[in-house]
Amino acid sequence: MSTTQQLAAFVQQIEYHNLPETVVNQAKNAILDTLGVMLAGATTSVGNILLRYAESLGGTKQSSALGTQLQTSSPLAALVNGTFAHSYDYDDDNWAMMGHPSAPVLSAALAVAEAQGATGKELLTAYILGYEIEAKIGRGMNPAHYRLGWHPTSTLGIIGATVATAKLLGLSSSEIAMALGIAASLASGLRANFGTMTKPLHVGHAAMSGVQAATLAQMGLTAHEAILETSLGFAEKFTQENGFQFEPMTDNLGNPYEILRSGSCIKQYPCCAFTHRAIDAILELVKVHDFSAEEVEEVECFMGPASSGVLKYYRPLTGLEAKFSMEYCLAAAIADKKLGLSQFTDENVHRPDIQRLLARVKRQVNSSIPNDPVQEEQLPVLVKVKLVDGRYLSQEVAIAKGHPQNPLTESELKAKFWDCASLSLSSQQVTQGYTDVLNLEKIDSIKTAIKNLISSELAK
Repeated sequence: MSTTQQLAAFVQQIEYHNLPETVVNQAKNAILDTLGVMLAGATTSVGNILLRYAESLGGTKQSSALGTQLQTSSPLAALVNGTFAHSYDYDDDNWAMMGHPSAPVLSAALAVAEAQGATGKELLTAYILGYEIEAKIGRGMNPAHYRLGWHPTSTLGIIGATVATAKLLGLSSSEIAMALGIAASLASGLRANFGTMTKPLHVGHAAMSGVQAATLAQMGLTAHEAILETSLGFAEKFTQENGFQFEPMTDNLGNPYEILRSGSCIKQYPCCAFTHRAIDAILELVKVHDFSAEEVEEVECFMGPASSGVLKYYRPLTGLEAKFSMEYCLAAAIADKKLGLSQFTDENVHRPDIQRLLARVKRQVNSSIPNDPVQEEQLPVLVKVKLVDGRYLSQEVAIAKGHPQNPLTESELKAKFWDCASLSLSSQQVTQGYTDVLNLEKIDSIKTAIKNLISSELAK
């Protein structure tokens, strides 16, 4: 049996009763987090563009764009919600995938589950399986895939979205293999677009394409049944032929599930994950030593080549670019003593006090560290601050807040969900949405639950 067929057979066989309680609970945490950032994304400029685009196309009213009044076809709803979910770069990370696992999978699964009237258990199962397969394939293709400039959130996220959709549609194992073959030819997403509106579009495109791939396979469209391992196939061409291994893709499937094994890094800050340990360090220094931006003479951040390459904006001009700027993140954190959604507006980037401080933040790249994001993530980040009164301060952080080894507390996760979801929903809706996710396995129809997550005006 080929690698593709092994994965397809696993997806077809697993049902909710096979899932450990710990896996379900972690999935609900990640779903809660993703729904929150998705609802926040409905208020962004890129979200507005996608809404207008979907409205211009029309479409059968099968599924909802969360936090809005739009109802459209399932593929278009997945496109819009997927873009929403990644608009703030606030959605979870996974280091096996080297990307954001939940946004593409959940966006596809929600759209299809709503259209199908699926249960909460069915949604959970589809989401967990989509997460599992995209992360497993990531284990086999990274870091070569990432180094080549591909954006795995999109290129591997489409696989997860396809798996989730296929499970909800009840596809056979052979149909799932066909769906993966279709998805492989639709996969794309370039890291050159980091810091632009097209980065969140990557997620929407992956979610939409996953819905399309599984639906077309259900209708009988054919593709190569072993697309992952065939010559000129997915693994070979997306890693330039020699950077992949098949064994990690099928090794210990569901034992443990990747949502526990590699886990979700649920973000505390709405910016690139490579900045988070340094942000934790600088905020700890500000808290302990209580210095202001005016007291700072110089800030140094010591980092590796992988993170420096991703954080390519030394002097960002927009809020989106600022998410990929170590200099900006540290300057804004010092100036405001926090780093949240309001720090990443275009207006905030151009504040005179932040611009003055930005020039004093320097990155020091240690070229002896391997150019491998996963290896670099295992090394601590050091931040040093020199104050105008002559004091030297330093702080080292090994594991960022939100990492599976240093997770957000239940109250912190709830606060993040509330802050994000309340940008689109009434307080009553936010409370009900939170309760629904905590009890997701008891929901009889996602179609009913979704009604609480559309705009307050339409809900009336």
